[in-house]
Amino acid sequence: MKENKNKRKSISKKLRFEVFKRDKFKCVYCGSSAPDVVLQVDHIDPVSNGGDNNILNLATSCFDCNSGKSNRKLDDQTVLKQQKDQLDELQERMEQIEMMVEWQKGLKNIKDRIVYDLKEFWEELAPGYSITETGLKQIKKLTREYEYKEIREAMEISSNQYLNFIEESVTEESWDKAFSKIGGIIRVRRDSNQNPDLKELFYIRGILKNRVRYFNSSLAITLLKIAHEKGISIEKLKKIALQVDYMDDFEDEINELIEE
Repeated sequence: MKENKNKRKSISKKLRFEVFKRDKFKCVYCGSSAPDVVLQVDHIDPVSNGGDNNILNLATSCFDCNSGKSNRKLDDQTVLKQQKDQLDELQERMEQIEMMVEWQKGLKNIKDRIVYDLKEFWEELAPGYSITETGLKQIKKLTREYEYKEIREAMEISSNQYLNFIEESVTEESWDKAFSKIGGIIRVRRDSNQNPDLKELFYIRGILKNRVRYFNSSLAITLLKIAHEKGISIEKLKKIALQVDYMDDFEDEINELIEE
């Protein structure tokens, strides 16, 4: 029995989809597109003439065009144009991928530079100790959440507020504390910008910290916020803070005002 060398091989579902996608789900013969027509995959060089299932030999065709084409081939210019368009698209994709890789490398370099700059800036503000790998990770986390300018300003505030010196050397305990406060300072500043009165409440908390015994930072700001939300003025709260000597006294005064 004679073997048919031009036996048609089935086209896989994946390959059919790639052909449809490349041709934008449009018939290359008449321009009709799904879902208006049923699309099929057609051989540019017919199987009966030796055409294979290479994607460059496949084209999207509507049912009517494919049924009427029989063994008629697309003209050479159409074949060449389709192959060139596909190669151009592949080249464009490769170039875009290369550009994205370069862009990502550039972004990483910029981010690394920012982290290193902040590291140097902090070590200038707080001399005597170097930031560890763990510290660098904390700075990287800050740069993902906050702006560069915000972090630098918070570093300055924290160094001025929390660093303690003994014979011109920063104490290790105060260095650790100041570094750990940077993120919190940024959050407080952001909240204060959104709610101007909040800045005043933190100022009053500072008064309490410097005056009262057994000071409780979180309790103080919580009571101040609740009192202010109840309509108690900033001036009234400031006056109370300047009069009390114990944290318990402040708590009692605020609770009485809240319950009135």
